[in-house]
Amino acid sequence: MTYLKKYYLLFVLLSTLCFSCQDDTEETIPDVSNIEVNVEVRHLEDELFALTSRDQIVKYLIENPEIEKKYFLQARLYPTREVLVEALHDFLSKPENDTLRMDAKEVYGDFEPQRKQLETAFKYIKYYYPDFKEPKVYTSVSGFGNWGFGGDVLDFGDMIVLGLDYFTGPTATYTVPETPGYILKRYTKDYIVPFTIQIMSNRYNQVNDKDRTVLAQMIAWGKAYEFVDKTMPYLEDSIKVGYSSRELYEVQYNEGYVWSHFVENELLYKSERMTVKRYVDDRPSTTEISGDSPGRIGRWLGWQIVESYMKNNKEVDFQSMMKEKDARRILQKSKYKPDNRK
Repeated sequence: MTYLKKYYLLFVLLSTLCFSCQDDTEETIPDVSNIEVNVEVRHLEDELFALTSRDQIVKYLIENPEIEKKYFLQARLYPTREVLVEALHDFLSKPENDTLRMDAKEVYGDFEPQRKQLETAFKYIKYYYPDFKEPKVYTSVSGFGNWGFGGDVLDFGDMIVLGLDYFTGPTATYTVPETPGYILKRYTKDYIVPFTIQIMSNRYNQVNDKDRTVLAQMIAWGKAYEFVDKTMPYLEDSIKVGYSSRELYEVQYNEGYVWSHFVENELLYKSERMTVKRYVDDRPSTTEISGDSPGRIGRWLGWQIVESYMKNNKEVDFQSMMKEKDARRILQKSKYKPDNRK
């Protein structure tokens, strides 16, 4: 089916012409310049690869008990410190892990642009949640978690760890193992901070764990995207949702057609795992709609519903929306009804 391609150029033209004609009621981005946060970044990868003996590793773990307990022992694979020390010594002895570190250094340098992004995002979080205390920020290289510690982004509450080896992009020597290309394209430095903020949205995104419907998953993801939108307001929407610019233009133009597919096929209140997988989970495309329709389209659609909910319920603030667990209530009160341009 080629409906997505058919109107692409027209939509780009119309979007350009109408860019300066936005709705006067559009929400003003708050001024956070006077909000104070302190973001310092520790680079665990550099600290670790400076250790050259088992004794130095032991000393490092003793001096950094929080890192040992929360980061290295997160998977509970090492019953004693001695076992952990041997694992770390083995990890540091593998040249491919040092290659991962050097690739990360080549991509990120001193990490200052990302530190500034985190600082600004934390200011917005503190604007909406004054009790928010910025976490300690660490970067790491873990060999893609193959030694029982590490991951792409880990949120431990008072500390977050960003796995640089996951987000080094197509120029890296190694890529994340057993990960398809449609996911790998988001493992670049452009995504590391937005992905971190999306993970942190789980602190505030309240959901009904018993509701396994497609709608519930859509709204949960929509709220997560809205959180990123509010805390990184100048970030391109394509990065927020993980679509290319063209994919985003196409789904925006065909929003009514996509919504009709969900309604006509009575998908919203289905809870079968396979249905959720088809419309919400990561896939290269949503072929049930068309071969051109990108994957995860239910997440994007959920964001449109959440935005409509906020627009049509001015008495509901951002924090209250994030607390709302009833996905059906959000849909009903959203008055969501996009135009069908099929």
